[in-house]
Amino acid sequence: MRVLELDTIFVVNGRLAIKLSTFAKLLHYSDVYLLKLIKKLLKQKIRIGFKYKRNWYIFLPKKPISLIIGEKNKNPADNLATTSSGEDINVDWAAAVEEFPPAVSDALGNANFNTVIVNNKLVMPTSTTTSLVSSTLVPKNQTSFIPLNLGTFPATTDYKYGYYIFYREDRMSTFDPGTSGTLKSTQIPAAFFEVCRALDAAENLRNGANPGLPPRRNLSTTVSFDTGTIAVAATIPVTTSIQANGSIDIAASDYLGATYSVFANGGGDLNSDTLPEALLELASILAAAEKAVTPAENQPNNVQIQFDLETGNATISANLPFNTAAAANGDVTIHAIDYL
Repeated sequence: MRVLELDTIFVVNGRLAIKLSTFAKLLHYSDVYLLKLIKKLLKQKIRIGFKYKRNWYIFLPKKPISLIIGEKNKNPADNLATTSSGEDINVDWAAAVEEFPPAVSDALGNANFNTVIVNNKLVMPTSTTTSLVSSTLVPKNQTSFIPLNLGTFPATTDYKYGYYIFYREDRMSTFDPGTSGTLKSTQIPAAFFEVCRALDAAENLRNGANPGLPPRRNLSTTVSFDTGTIAVAATIPVTTSIQANGSIDIAASDYLGATYSVFANGGGDLNSDTLPEALLELASILAAAEKAVTPAENQPNNVQIQFDLETGNATISANLPFNTAAAANGDVTIHAIDYL
């Protein structure tokens, strides 16, 4: 049985890190076995983490593991990190991947290090099992991401573009838009698309009312009838604050101003009161909902969120399937399919 957990992400002198126990959950390996491997790397002067007080912490790689495999450490300065005790170390993931057993390297390549925001806290969804995988067995590999126009969507049992869609009610997501709020959708993907449209319209309204100011274009939403997908690309400015326990609090900044970005949550599932906050919050909810799909090999990866604490930005990328309908007066409506 799989259980979705949200593990805390820590900031250590500007670098993101997770506990060894979280690292073990992502790889589906025993933390005792992984600690042995890390100590073996230390003897070879290869470091990817450190021990502070009673816990081990692993620095998150700055790029996907698939891009690190076989890569040489061309610029060691890019990988410098400072531990909680003030020690400067070189976080050499490329060397670590080469020294790990092949099965562990494969598990690293399939691991998902995506982060999400829940209740204004930066966390990482992890999927645990009732029994850990033995260190002598190869972990189950997850399937690679399939382009949306070639993939399948677990919430639908049958689909023919432009004609019909049948939903499996037991697999549909639910979303509470509240009462008399900005959003009306009752499913998570549809609510995400709805807030994208609202923020896009708010940017257009602000730019049209202020022709003398540089335009704000932090969001791009493209609907393709050829592929049947909605492509979303957004860069939202964020502010961060470090809590007493070392966790990171992230909040989206209102880059449009209250005149244009006002958002009414209606007392539903969202707590945001501006459109940029609502977009980041809903993207995080959608990403967490994807990780809750079981079994793990069926988990979609249609939305990705990356945080850059150096530039103070959150980058959101999403691809959603949609269907359309034509009203009697010829108006065309677009509805994001609940693929969860």
